[in-house]
Amino acid sequence: RDYLINIKKGQQLKFRLVTTSGRTPYFNVMEPGEEYEALYNGSINGNQYEGVSKKSGVYTARVYLMRSAARRNEIGTYRFEVSTE
Repeated sequence: RDYLINIKKGQQLKFRLVTTSGRTPYFNVMEPGEEYEALYNGSINGNQYEGVSKKSGVYTARVYLMRSAARRNEIGTYRFEVSTE
């Protein structure tokens, strides 16, 4: 699932994924104009990201399951928190 967030250059970004049940989802963050190259990879770096935006535009936060879990039709419920300053 993609979440689109319009952010200005220099804003503080905070993303946090809280798993509530089931399989553990992950999230990636992509800068404006990027479809697959992640600024942040949650499966490697964890369930929380904080940083300062380098570009203005629409950032994408993509929540996903690992391919093997998705193939088995597993599900994971979560709460995704986003804040900017």
